[in-house]
Amino acid sequence: MPTPDAFSPLLFLAYFSYIFLVIAAVLHMLYQRRSPQNLMAWLLALLLLPFIGILLYVLFGSRKFLAKRTIPEIVIEPPPATHTANPHLAISQLAQALNQILQANQIASTTYDNQSTIYDDATEMFEQLMQQIERAQTSIHLQTYIFQLDHTGKSILNALCKKAEQGIEVRLLMDAIGSFALYRNRKALNRLTKAGGQYAFFHPLLKSLFNSQINLRNHRKIYLFDHSTLLTGGVNLSNEYLGASSTTPSTGRWQDLMLKTTGSMTEHYQNIFNADWFYSTHERLTSKHTKITTSKQTKNAMPVVMQTVPSGPDIRNEPLFETLLHSIYSATTSIQLVSPYFIPDSAIMNALLIAIKRGVKVSLITPQKSDHFIFDLGRTSYIRELKEQGGQVYFNQSPMLHAKLILIDQKCLIIGSANLDYRSLFINHEIVNFIYSDKHIQQMQHWLNALQKNSLLYQPRDNKLYRLVENFSRIFTPLL
Repeated sequence: MPTPDAFSPLLFLAYFSYIFLVIAAVLHMLYQRRSPQNLMAWLLALLLLPFIGILLYVLFGSRKFLAKRTIPEIVIEPPPATHTANPHLAISQLAQALNQILQANQIASTTYDNQSTIYDDATEMFEQLMQQIERAQTSIHLQTYIFQLDHTGKSILNALCKKAEQGIEVRLLMDAIGSFALYRNRKALNRLTKAGGQYAFFHPLLKSLFNSQINLRNHRKIYLFDHSTLLTGGVNLSNEYLGASSTTPSTGRWQDLMLKTTGSMTEHYQNIFNADWFYSTHERLTSKHTKITTSKQTKNAMPVVMQTVPSGPDIRNEPLFETLLHSIYSATTSIQLVSPYFIPDSAIMNALLIAIKRGVKVSLITPQKSDHFIFDLGRTSYIRELKEQGGQVYFNQSPMLHAKLILIDQKCLIIGSANLDYRSLFINHEIVNFIYSDKHIQQMQHWLNALQKNSLLYQPRDNKLYRLVENFSRIFTPLL
């Protein structure tokens, strides 16, 4: 039997190896300029879970691609200044300020010639998607987090195969985690490749595991047709989100929003799709903006000013976080929030609380119960604090509220793929639109009013032990 002293060199080596790994992890976090909230959460994990914490950080701790990146920098050139001929398109002070922030981040994405429609009905969304696939004449580029071969997914795949057989360029990009069932069994996609289409998975599991990038998921929804018509928002491609009325699940579909747009904004989305496709396949695509014919009604419609804000590991700095934070601080009358997951960064949370103290009416609509129990647990201390400081919180009673929307002062509408949580703001690949349109703002205000009627006013539990559990969970929410 070996004596205890025989183990001392091994213990000594293990101890100093652990200290070295912790220091290396801390230096890596400092290099990535994380928030104090996230930094402290990871420090606790490293100290309370020796070696296991190191393994978790290696697997899930990455937040930005480091120096040697294979993804092209997304720098979008500003569109021609065609808006100057229309004096009605003078943009607001908020739009001007956000434009400066975006340009400072090398994202020149303010466009002035867009025509857009917002859909909030799952059947209409499905019909629009299928119509655009059917009408496509040159290319179909689809990028999604979730693609499932249920009723809806099979209908979409059949339509894509049909267009590929016609010689249309069809490319389908899916996230390997979000579309894990297809990633695990790709035989179902053989039909698409035999028809002449192409598909790829963003961050394949083994590759991203060895690169410590498995945590960096692509949550963007980009559905582009002929380089000129865009469908986007928070809608994934499965029967839970959209489909024919005859295939509606017995529990009902999730509530979400889809934005349809033509105009210069689609060029920004095409550039982002091209970059994500190149990163996943090493195939370099070129943008070929196609001028589409517009109806007389569309020609007479007022153009919509929009700003496209991508975020994620491939984007320099934090343009989404910065523009969102500035928008909250600029609010003077109201901030209306809709988010399925509400676990905000401390700076966003403080901005909302300060807005309440400034006399701004702040309201949040979130699902009674989301599809992730851990997120529901993590949000409780934040919604309690928002409520106690004078905000209004509503629990929606729909099967699942998946829409992401922010309305600032009845002047700016924010719709996209990003949730109000740390993962969307600082980890995932996301894309969001800032829209300046009275028509769309009025439409979404009506939608918000209907949403609120189908919601219950949140009442926090009056229990000290439960409050303690809420506040304790807040320590680790930046890791979710």
